[in-house]
Amino acid sequence: MFESQYNDEMEAEVRRLEAQMRAINAGHPEWVNACAACGCELSGTNATTCEKCQ
Repeated sequence: MFESQYNDEMEAEVRRLEAQMRAINAGHPEWVNACAACGCELSGTNATTCEKCQ
């Protein structure tokens, strides 16, 4: 059980860091996430692209 919780937490942290890097690469380090294609701001860390770019 502990291992499963640890894995979930690590996956969430990786998603957060990847989202932060997309925002930094888009030129907005203050954002939580940015679209990988067009660079617009995204809320949350689960999506990598916006609805227009999907």
